[in-house]
Amino acid sequence: MAGPSGPAFFVLFLAVFVSLRDVKRAAESWFWISSVAFVLLSAAVWARLLYPLDAWILRTAQSHASGILDAAGTIFSVPGGAEYAGAAMLLLAAGLLLAGRRSLAGRLLVAFVVTALLEFAMKMWLPTVPMPGEAARSTDPSFIIEVPYPYPYPSGHMLRSVILFGAVYILWPNRLLRAAILVLLLGVAASRAYIGVHWASDVVGGALLGVAGLACVFKEQSARKS
Repeated sequence: MAGPSGPAFFVLFLAVFVSLRDVKRAAESWFWISSVAFVLLSAAVWARLLYPLDAWILRTAQSHASGILDAAGTIFSVPGGAEYAGAAMLLLAAGLLLAGRRSLAGRLLVAFVVTALLEFAMKMWLPTVPMPGEAARSTDPSFIIEVPYPYPYPSGHMLRSVILFGAVYILWPNRLLRAAILVLLLGVAASRAYIGVHWASDVVGGALLGVAGLACVFKEQSARKS
């Protein structure tokens, strides 16, 4: 979807997503790494240091636009939607409760809500470059009225997808399932930039915040076991 910028874009996200399997083993390290990276990226986005690169990625991504890619972008937007991801997270938490993992279910729900509140606050009060309206190639399918945020950073779809599907990736080490999750997360990441609703830096920020939330969940689990 992203032309010449595609390889670098996909390699970056593949490295972040594949590293999810290490979050459970080295949760505290990943919490600090992802948290510091998120803070530094947020400062760079606020200072508009990444705008030239973001604008170039958007132009390159949309230089090969087509109806098929537009449809794919809309489809990949569904899993990270607030209502869909929220419902799926409740189902995951319910499954963990039934499996006797009450503490883990509670921490996942808390991480999901706290990171969502941080996302909301940053979109309301962290001044970043808004997305140009003419760049949007699709609208997000939603049954809930969309909140008109003044700023796009970070991507909530990417944040929710990483926490939800990252938890599944960590908890169920099945190769086929993990491969499908990686494809899904890469699709979500690429689609947010391609359909013109987020800068690439917004997507990276959402992914980093999601990894930090997951690492916090499993950091607490490791501390309880030790």
